[in-house]
Amino acid sequence: MTNKYIVDWIDQLMNILADKQKELFNPTLSDAERAVKEKEFLDLYYKLRNKDENGFLGRLSLKTRKRLHKLILLVYIIKNHLGGFSHEVIKDERTKTDRPIIFAITHVGKFDIEVVSEAIKDHYYLLSGDYEHIQGIIDAPFLAVNGVIYFNEKVKSDRAAVSEKMIKHLKSGGNLMYFPEGTWNMSPNLPMLPCYWGIVEVAQKSNAVIVPVAAEQYGKHFKINIGANFDMQQFGCDAHEKAKAINSLRDVLATLKYEIWESEPILKRAELSGNEWDDYIETRFAEWPYFNLEYIDGLVYKPKGVIEKSEAFAHLNSITPTIQNAFLFNKRLK
Repeated sequence: MTNKYIVDWIDQLMNILADKQKELFNPTLSDAERAVKEKEFLDLYYKLRNKDENGFLGRLSLKTRKRLHKLILLVYIIKNHLGGFSHEVIKDERTKTDRPIIFAITHVGKFDIEVVSEAIKDHYYLLSGDYEHIQGIIDAPFLAVNGVIYFNEKVKSDRAAVSEKMIKHLKSGGNLMYFPEGTWNMSPNLPMLPCYWGIVEVAQKSNAVIVPVAAEQYGKHFKINIGANFDMQQFGCDAHEKAKAINSLRDVLATLKYEIWESEPILKRAELSGNEWDDYIETRFAEWPYFNLEYIDGLVYKPKGVIEKSEAFAHLNSITPTIQNAFLFNKRLK
C-alpha cells in the first residue's frame, strides 16, 4: 500500500474535516491566515466528498438502497437501544400517497436522524449540509448505504446544484429527509426557527408531498408528532407565494411541537431549578463537541427585516446609565 493510500485511509477514519473547520474559528487568525485555512479546508472537503460520492456506496442504485433499508433500519434500532434511546409517536396523521415524499423534520440534536427513522420507517435519502461532521464517524457508511445528498451550505454553486439533485431524486421515485431549519434549534423561545425557502421549490418542481414531523428530546426519550400531508402545489411560484408557503409549513411544524409540549406533565414553579434550559443546551452540545451556540447561530436563516434581540439591545452597551435612562436597562424589557 502506497503512502498516498495510507493517508487517504487515515483521512477517512478520522474526523479530520471537522477538526480543520474548527481551526477557522480561531479568533487570533489574521484575514490572510484564515483565507489560507479556508482554502485548505475546502480542498480537502471536496477531495473526500467526491471520493465518497463516486465510490462503491455512493453509486448504489435507488432500487438497491430501498432493498437494504430494512437492514439499515435494524442497525438504527439496535444502535438506539444500545444507546438507551427510546421514542413514542404522539400521533401519525400522514396518508398514503403515490407521490414522492419529503419528510420535513424539526432538528433537535445529533441523534434525531436515527430515532425519527425508526418512527417513520419509510426509506429516504438524507439531505445534509454536514459532510464535514459526518465524514470519518461510524454513522457515515450507514448513511451512505441508505442514501445521502450532501451540499456545502457556504458554497453558493453547491447550494444551487443540490436543488437539481433533489428534484431528480424525487422524480425518480425516491423520498427525502429534509431539515428546513437548516440547523439545530437552540432557541429558548421559538418552537421553529425561520425556515429556508428551498423546500418549497423542490416540492413544487418534483410534485412531492411534504410530511411534517416534529421531534422533541427529553433526556434520551424522543417524542415524535407526524402531521398530515402538506401540498406545496396549493401555492404559487412567485416570491410572495413562496414566502406564504414556507410560513405555512413553519406554522404546521410549530403546532406539532406545541402538541408535544402539551403532552408533558405540568410542573409547579417550586419544582423548577431555573437552570433547565442551560442544562438542556449543555447536554445537546456534549453530544457533539464541534458545535457551539456561535456556530449554530451562523447557520440560522436570518429573514430580511427581522431584528434579533441582541441587535435590538446592542445600543445599551454604548450608553452610560443615568437616572434619566435607567428605565432602558429594565430586565423586563429584554
